[in-house]
Amino acid sequence: MKKRYIGIGIGTLLLLALLVCSCIGSTASTPRPTPAPAPISVVDGGEPPIEEGQTWISPGKVQVGNFYPGARAEWPLTVHNGNDHTTTFEVSYRYPDSVGEGYTKPTSEVQDWVRVADTTPILSRYGTREIMVILEMPEDAVSPGHKWEFWVSVKDTSQGGLVRIELCSRWLVIMR
Repeated sequence: MKKRYIGIGIGTLLLLALLVCSCIGSTASTPRPTPAPAPISVVDGGEPPIEEGQTWISPGKVQVGNFYPGARAEWPLTVHNGNDHTTTFEVSYRYPDSVGEGYTKPTSEVQDWVRVADTTPILSRYGTREIMVILEMPEDAVSPGHKWEFWVSVKDTSQGGLVRIELCSRWLVIMR
């Protein structure tokens, strides 16, 4: 009887080892997605509290490092509607008014490299949503510089009057 339990235990271990090895082999042969994502870090103190009357976006600054032609970087931009009514927002690429020290302004081609998953999100009153922003540089593209910057703009389209508030997330890109 003891030999039978030992045999069942060894058989179970062999079956488990075979299963683990087959899983490892299948993951190792999975092709890497192309293009490879670039490392991203967020410079931000976190999301503001959800309060009535406060529309905000987060993060305010995204750093993309080790970027290169053919690379892709993506990060969700969180948009919060501080209005007490449903509002449509406009999310788009924005040429920066100014750039950080050591950074250059983007070339006109950069606009084609930036995609926003939902350019006109509709947020319910006090609602919050993540909108994916993707930076994908073609393999044959020329970088605007070693360090360059662009902005992602968020506007509340329900604003009236002559002065309209625009919130921007700064994307700081460093090439390899």
